[in-house]
Formats: sequence, C-alpha cells, structure tokens
Amino acid sequence: MLSIAFFGNHPASSYQDSQSKVSIKVSYANDTSNAYQIITQSNQKYTISQQYSWADDNFTRFNLQSYSIDGDSFVSIPRESSGNFTLEIETNSSHAVIFLAKPQLKIITSGTDKINFSPPSPTNDNWFDAGSDVQFIAPHVIQSSQEDTRQQLSGWSSDISYINIISRQESGDYKSPVIHMSSTQKIDLKYTTQYYIKVISNFGRALGTGWYDSGTIINLSVIPGDDILVSHVFTGWQGSVIGSGNQESVNVFSDSPKTIVANWIIDYTNVSIISIIVIAVLVSFTVYQKRRGS
Repeated sequence: MLSIAFFGNHPASSYQDSQSKVSIKVSYANDTSNAYQIITQSNQKYTISQQYSWADDNFTRFNLQSYSIDGDSFVSIPRESSGNFTLEIETNSSHAVIFLAKPQLKIITSGTDKINFSPPSPTNDNWFDAGSDVQFIAPHVIQSSQEDTRQQLSGWSSDISYINIISRQESGDYKSPVIHMSSTQKIDLKYTTQYYIKVISNFGRALGTGWYDSGTIINLSVIPGDDILVSHVFTGWQGSVIGSGNQESVNVFSDSPKTIVANWIIDYTNVSIISIIVIAVLVSFTVYQKRRGS
C-alpha cells in the first residue's frame, strides 16, 4: 500500500460501537496512486500516514508535494525523499483528502562521488522533478591521499550523448550544460590518473616538471647555464629514464610519481690555466722590478 491509515486515541470498544460512522476518502491528483476510503468513528482524531515517495516504475517515482481537504486550496508539504508524512483529521464529518505528487526522474552518476547539482534536488538526493533543468558540478582535480598523485577530469558522457571533452584546469569546478529532465539520466565522468614528475638540476635550467597522464611518455631536458671561470659538465640523469640517460634530453614513462635529477661535475681546468697565467705574470713582474732596482 502506498498509504497507511491508523487510529489514535481509541475510546472504549462499547463506546465506539455507539458512535456514528464517517468516511475519509483519500485520492491522488492525476491518478498517481489508487484511491481508497476509510470508515471510522466520528468525533475523534484520525491520522493518515502517507509515504513521501513511491515508485511508478523502475525509472520514475512520485514525490509528495501538497494536499487538499474538502476541496480547499492545496497546502504545500516540505519535500522529503523518504519516510512518511502524517496528516491528522478531525472526524466531526466525512472528508475528502487529495494528495498531489510530482513525478521525479533520477540522475545516476559514476566516475566520482564528489558531484553536486545546480539547482539542488528538491528532495536532497539524485531525483529531480520531471521537466526541470539541472546542471551537475564536479571538481576538475581530485587529489589523492598521496600528494604526487591525482585524478584529472577529462570528459563526461551520458546514455544519450557521446563523450564530451573537457578542457583541463588545475583547480575549480566544471559545470555541465543544462540537462532537461525528460528521462532518467546516466552520467559517467571520465577522470584520468596523473603523476607528478619533478626534474631537479643544481645548474642550468631543468624543463619538464609537472603533472602527466598515467601511461604517457614525456620528454625532460636540461639547458646548461653560462660558465665563466669553472665549467659544468653534464654526466647523466639519476632516476628511471627510458634508454640511455647520458643525453641532456631524455624520455620518461609516467607510471608513478618520479624525481629525476640531472648530474653535473665541475671542471676547474680554466681556473687552473688562469691561475698559472696570473702566477706567471706576477713572477715576471717581480723579477722585472728586482732587475730595475739593482
């Protein structure tokens, strides 16, 4: 049963039998459920318990919106997704109660549970009134428990559309186009795992530090700086690289977070040559001065 009726505050049985009977007819606008009739004792209170939501089929449900008693204006009911709404009626006479419910359709999401809707569901879940317009909101980036691993939103699809590519952003939220609720919607968000690759060099300029999709091959390189007195000689890369690591440009496979270090040695040859020249000049100058003074 979609509706449940029960009595409250029962007088003694012999007293009930002496009372006249009244009827409460319960029906539903637009025939969203089956009407029924209650026969009860007069001059007491009767409580109708009505579900907030009930299924129409596997894809649609009805959600209670308001009620009317004896043809009066409909009284709005705070929308709830589940549980029962109770309506207390004085049985001083027969009454007719009409419940008004809205058909709702569900948005089924996958790919992440970090998703919101604008406007929010009137029942604070993933069900929306049929004919309404809604947008979903999802983060561009979901950081994992490891600081150097994350999920990057790359696109989304629905059961009525192909994959929609999303331009990548480092922060903030993606807001979808308007979705018209004419049927159940299945939304699948596509997130790509990314790893942070860090390139370190204590000389020159390292290129390639950043976030990369899992399974991609990336290029890292280092640009030597300007040497003046001492020379820096590149000796290779420290870390997991593809092929020979002796070149200043190297490929790396993004299958986990990595730190790649450019190694250098310092060549003091120029300093030695300059030192020898300076010493020779000083010696020559000293000898020259002594000869002049003798």
